[in-house]
Amino acid sequence: MQVFPFNVTDEEYASLMKKLEVSECGSSIMRGRFALETFVVSDISTPAANVVKQEVLSLGGEAAVPAHAVNCSKPKSGFIFSLRRDKIPAFVSRMRAQCWKLPQVADFIDKFVASQKPWFSFSHPGIDTTRPNIMGILNVTPDSFSDGGSWTDIDAAMKHVSEMLEDGADIIDVGGESTRPGSDSVDAETEKKRVLPVIHEIKRQFPKAVISIDTVKSSVAEAAINAGAEIVNDISGLTFDPETASVCAAAQKPIVVGHIKGLPKNMQEDPVYEDLFSEMLDFFNRAKETLLSKGLPESKIMIDPGICFGKTLEHNLAITKHLEVFFSCLDPVVAGFSRKSMIGAITGRTSPLERLAGTVALDTIALEKGAAVIRVHDVREAKDTLEIFNALKEPSC
Repeated sequence: MQVFPFNVTDEEYASLMKKLEVSECGSSIMRGRFALETFVVSDISTPAANVVKQEVLSLGGEAAVPAHAVNCSKPKSGFIFSLRRDKIPAFVSRMRAQCWKLPQVADFIDKFVASQKPWFSFSHPGIDTTRPNIMGILNVTPDSFSDGGSWTDIDAAMKHVSEMLEDGADIIDVGGESTRPGSDSVDAETEKKRVLPVIHEIKRQFPKAVISIDTVKSSVAEAAINAGAEIVNDISGLTFDPETASVCAAAQKPIVVGHIKGLPKNMQEDPVYEDLFSEMLDFFNRAKETLLSKGLPESKIMIDPGICFGKTLEHNLAITKHLEVFFSCLDPVVAGFSRKSMIGAITGRTSPLERLAGTVALDTIALEKGAAVIRVHDVREAKDTLEIFNALKEPSC
């Protein structure tokens, strides 16, 4: 006899049941019973927290509420609860019969469980949403933190694009302004002079290439779209130039909404959050509301938690450990760890060029957490990472 622990993944469930000779009927009935869903709810009335706890316990789950919920000595509470996946429908049904905003909690959970991660509802021609994608970085700047000046020459840039596409890049992210910590902004005309010739040439030489424009300026985004860019990658999440929302909506082009606290010039000068995840989620929700109000559908919105953009090492580690928090936005998550300072802070690698191993490790964690896109300098190694990740998602023997 052998006894051993075994976590049943969604991908392996059907083949495992077949191997154990479980009937199709039994297999269907038990699907979801070997997996738990855990949710955190904040800023809800204390009576509502007590109702949820009782309902969760009655369904065989677990719920933790604050001590003050016993006597309702405070009007608001936050709490955490876990349920078996197959119990979620019953929970949702019960919550919809309640008050105190519990029907809204039910609606979110129902939508979340039914969503198809990692891409959710996102769709756009040329982007394969059956798997995670690789975004290759092309900085046509003289002062980027890792490769400044390497690709400012058009021929060198095209050679690098060719290599990235051959190595497996799905998206080429063209940037004409450095946003490294301490960097100064450049004017829109300078940025256009850097990026537009490159975008034109990419489209000429590689017409099927999907290009994103890494910019915080609406005029640059609009010019880049007219030149052939398919995606706008705004690290400021519309906060530096709100008109970017109108540009994307008018062209019906996807946008990556990045999170930042402060400006690149000062963002790493002691960034402070009262509640990291709550503040970031509020940021993304405001940006989404703006985009939706301008007419851009949710199916064209991605989000990027902005590793190292106004965050300490502790903040970056918390975001990485709990990347799943951002799935509450029901949008694909773009993860950008490549060569960043958090790797140096952990490993002591002072040169960005020495941070490849750390990048691969973090990209692997991000993919396992459910990231839809990994943004990288080293495409070949990222492709290997993705291939191994995909292979491990196949049902085992």
